[in-house]
Amino acid sequence: MHIDPTLTVAGVLLLGVLCQWLAWRIKLPAILPLLFAGLALGPLLGWVNPQAALGEWFFPLVSMSVAIILFEGALTLSWYEVRHVAGTVRNLLTIGAFVSWIGGAVAARYIVGLPWDLALLFGALIIVTGPTVITPLLRNVRPNHNVSSVLRWEGILIDPIGATVSVLVFEAIVARSGGTISSGIIAFLEVIGIGSVLGLAAGYALAVVLRRYWIPDYLRDIAILSLVLGVFALSNTFAHESGLTAVTVMGIYLANADLKQLREVLYFKEKLSVLLISVLFILLAANVTRADLAMLDWRSLALLLVIMFVLRPLGVLLSTLRSNLSRNERLFLAWIAPRGIVAASISSLFGFTLVSMGMNQAAGIAPLIFLIIVGTVLTQGLTAKLLAQRLQVSEADPQGIILMGANHFARELAAALQRAAVDVRLVDTNRDNVNQARLNGLDAIQENMLSEHVESDIDLSGMGRLLALTENDEANTLACQHLTDEFGSSHVYQLPPKLSPRNGETPGELLTGRLLFAPDATSAALTAQMEQGAAIKTTQLTEKYGWDDFVREQGPAVLPLLSVRQGRISIATCERTFKPQAGSQIISLTRIAEQSAA
Repeated sequence: MHIDPTLTVAGVLLLGVLCQWLAWRIKLPAILPLLFAGLALGPLLGWVNPQAALGEWFFPLVSMSVAIILFEGALTLSWYEVRHVAGTVRNLLTIGAFVSWIGGAVAARYIVGLPWDLALLFGALIIVTGPTVITPLLRNVRPNHNVSSVLRWEGILIDPIGATVSVLVFEAIVARSGGTISSGIIAFLEVIGIGSVLGLAAGYALAVVLRRYWIPDYLRDIAILSLVLGVFALSNTFAHESGLTAVTVMGIYLANADLKQLREVLYFKEKLSVLLISVLFILLAANVTRADLAMLDWRSLALLLVIMFVLRPLGVLLSTLRSNLSRNERLFLAWIAPRGIVAASISSLFGFTLVSMGMNQAAGIAPLIFLIIVGTVLTQGLTAKLLAQRLQVSEADPQGIILMGANHFARELAAALQRAAVDVRLVDTNRDNVNQARLNGLDAIQENMLSEHVESDIDLSGMGRLLALTENDEANTLACQHLTDEFGSSHVYQLPPKLSPRNGETPGELLTGRLLFAPDATSAALTAQMEQGAAIKTTQLTEKYGWDDFVREQGPAVLPLLSVRQGRISIATCERTFKPQAGSQIISLTRIAEQSAA
């Protein structure tokens, strides 16, 4: 039965959105319902045959979609972040990736029987985990800061790295198939050289155009998308299958070009990637035939078990030999490595290409990758929370604090919290404030707390409270409203507003967050006090020197801010009496005499 291609695409798009919604509701990576939907439509029920429905457009659409996904992933690969990640993450990106690649190749060769070139390609494809599968898992499990940071950064950075290794192996296979070894090497270097040169040239040209504002804002995202697809097609014209290398290099260059416009571009690409992933993954899964699935047998399951129970634990063991991670944290890391959309899309694309070149055994790569994805996402997604609780690496009540704003007062408060062994992270859109905080040895991020992507842009692991400390009262209110679902209404705080309430309403009725410190502790007042010499200090309460003694000795010159006792935080607010117990460290603002007299 002939099915209209328009109906196929529209139906798949609607089904993809429903799968994304279902994944959000059940708190599992979207890749699972997308995969099951595609398999149900294609090999199981036989309702959709994407390759037959789309005809000669199927392969170009898949190729261009993969190019966009790789470009979006490469935009996240910042050298600054690579240099400053913890040693464990760096080792996982190098040692762990090498173990997955070579170990996966050896296992595929001797367990499944793939030839060495295809086995090396398979090993490269299983390097990638990716944020699309890691981020939902972390939100559900809420592991401690150490574990969450390692998994989050590994997922972000391994995406373009693993994709690049896969592209290089694929280019080598394509080049070698063209003739002798020497001609294959020349063809490989040609592919990599042309792809890299075009990618660098396009990235440089685009950076110049963006810096000089030659493209209006409303055209910028579309123009970049068109350029990416143009570079991909042009590179493939000069050297067959070099386009993926070109767009990957282009994305990495732009990620390190220090462009302030890049954040908006990245948001657009992320939304577009969600759309493409929703459609592409269903189409790819539906294009798998029953004959392809019949290739999976007990050897395929044995390969999955080796990847999960041998290669990942071995990679984590070697990567954490001299780290400060506990045994339980290492065990949890050794279990979590779900594969995602990049592995699925690239494996399908490469499989189609290699089969068309006469390498029939390449048809088995995509079903194997789908099995690895289902096996890792399903088992690890369903067991991660229970395992984290058993290993005691999850945080039921995280005590870390996010400070919105990195102004002088916020930096001094963060320094005092850091000295009290409290996890604290400053978030500000002002680059100068963020740079000054980093120079002071503080954890600071240049981001917008009001962004709809805040949960993925900012590592919230270990964070349990928000203190909105900017001079913009409206922004403080919106930030508290934005993160109420994440932290709970009792754990979002903001400074009192500059303007007095009207219509007889109390400040708490006008604002979202709990009001900090004291009614007169507005941003303007705190800033003025810091400029005039006020300082934040820490005082230890004991059985002999309690809270009443502290208040009697310090008097109105001191504004209590919060207390820390045995790792637990108590924050001073306008709504209730603040009276810490013995054993607490009091962090307070010592106001100058002129201010207290006033």
